[in-house]
Amino acid sequence: MELTLERAPAEFARPRLSLAFGARPSSPAADPMSAVPQPPARPAVAAAEPIFLDVEVPLPASLAAFGAWTRATATGNPQGPTIIVLGGISGNRFVARNPDGAPGWWPGLVGHGRAVDPARHYIVGVDFAGDASGRNAPTTEDQAQVLIAVLDRLGRGRADTIIGASYGGMVALALAQRAPDRVGKLVVISAGAEPHPASTANRELQRRVVALGLDSGKGDEALAIARGMAMLTYRTPDEFAERFAGGIGGCCPQTASAPGAYLRARGRDFLAVMSPERFLSLSASIDRHCVDPAKITCPVLLIGAESDQLVTPAQMKSLADRLAGPAELHLLPCLYGHDMFLKEAESVGRIASSFLGA
Repeated sequence: MELTLERAPAEFARPRLSLAFGARPSSPAADPMSAVPQPPARPAVAAAEPIFLDVEVPLPASLAAFGAWTRATATGNPQGPTIIVLGGISGNRFVARNPDGAPGWWPGLVGHGRAVDPARHYIVGVDFAGDASGRNAPTTEDQAQVLIAVLDRLGRGRADTIIGASYGGMVALALAQRAPDRVGKLVVISAGAEPHPASTANRELQRRVVALGLDSGKGDEALAIARGMAMLTYRTPDEFAERFAGGIGGCCPQTASAPGAYLRARGRDFLAVMSPERFLSLSASIDRHCVDPAKITCPVLLIGAESDQLVTPAQMKSLADRLAGPAELHLLPCLYGHDMFLKEAESVGRIASSFLGA
């Protein structure tokens, strides 16, 4: 079934969509989505035409440092279970599909015939709140408040499941601790109860590079370098050895290597989805993350990679051991390290399907 904007209820209709973070409508007072919709009926048998909604979500006053609003999407069956799907700091609300109908950013997990299916599920994607000036970093508990605001905006009492990978997994854990009545269960992928010290040190170096770039008027170049540094923690030495030759071929110290060219390309791509200032805010947010697993009582499915250098298998095992509720841990052999959730999304989906009740 094709998802179209025209199938959205009238109270959600919007003249046009904005893909940019922080691109506020020119006339907020005239925004037809200002009224909060009533919760839809949830019959025992879910059978409805999929919808696609793109809504503005007012943020609580306590989060004023991160703007007045964010955006969220709701895609799929409005009578099905509500599943919030969150990725890393560069993930956005278009997890299931884009406004033009193209697949979203996690097609191996979310889509027709996948573990999270718009024919069966009401799929919610969220833009994380961040400080556009780069001076303030939200906590993951702050982002949990954002999720509550999104659920309220969509007229949903709770999420049946939150699937969170990397930073999104941290936010899912924070919500389960802060507001256990607003979530049924969690799928946490490559996220721990707190950051690993080595990972914090690496991110701090990245933030120093970006801050130096902003001070010198070269923020974009600095962010591209920082992204390359981050990719070395997202992937594994084994993958680099399989794909590239080491060394450089010229006498100039700035001669590009084969793996260096790859990292430069990834850095340039990152500029399309992230500003230097937003990166500072959200990168530091990762290092402000801390939850007490003993306060999380809902069922949690944990999925990690044996090769993850950023969130180690030991961290995943520690989290599983300390959770107060039922916990199930899967550590997958994977060449791609922390990026396992993107590169091995179908394997993640096979594990998650039974947990989701599919």
